[in-house]
Amino acid sequence: MDDRAVGRNGARGVWMTVLFFGALWGAVEALFGGLLHVILPPTYQGKILLAIAAALMALAVRRTGRAWAPLGMALIASPLKLFSALVFALPVSAPAVLNPAFAILAEGGAFALLAGLLLRRRESAARFLLAGVGAGVLQSLLYVGLVRGPGLWSYPSAQALKALGTKFPNWVLSLSGIGGFLSTSIPYAALGAGIACLAIGLLPLPARTRPRLALLFAGSAACLAISFLASWLI
Repeated sequence: MDDRAVGRNGARGVWMTVLFFGALWGAVEALFGGLLHVILPPTYQGKILLAIAAALMALAVRRTGRAWAPLGMALIASPLKLFSALVFALPVSAPAVLNPAFAILAEGGAFALLAGLLLRRRESAARFLLAGVGAGVLQSLLYVGLVRGPGLWSYPSAQALKALGTKFPNWVLSLSGIGGFLSTSIPYAALGAGIACLAIGLLPLPARTRPRLALLFAGSAACLAISFLASWLI
């Protein structure tokens, strides 16, 4: 992977590109996540969003040349999911609010690690495929760790959640429940992320050029606006 700065703006251009892709990820989660929730069961919704997120992360790596870009994107997109606490009138610590944010952090951390291992020195379609498959597996494990660790520490009691009309993730309380979750999550996550990343790896993208900072800033602001509006309206 080329470590040279992107154009004359160097690090500033990289950070603005990561900001844009992070805001775009948040907008996709809010807009398409809401629409898919209406027309598809929740299990399908998550798988489709994971594939879209993997494609965005792979594209960000190709445009910035930075393996850490997916983690930076996740640190931007994940807090945006917490806004749903206001929309659903739930505490921020409720699983329905925290778990989607945990999922985004797990996806970004997993892809950043795999990109660092496979894409730092050389990019190819095959390497993007392997990075996507590996990230799909790892993100499922990281997600379980986040739910099992800070999640269980933060969630309100099951009784309080029942009074609020939302559910507690009981699967995380037992090894059999975690095993059942992983047996479903890992194959679909690896397949979806692998195909999405392969598609990005095969795209004939133009060479990296000096990013237009004003355009990236305007695009980021627009994506943030879409994210907040979609959360309220959909």
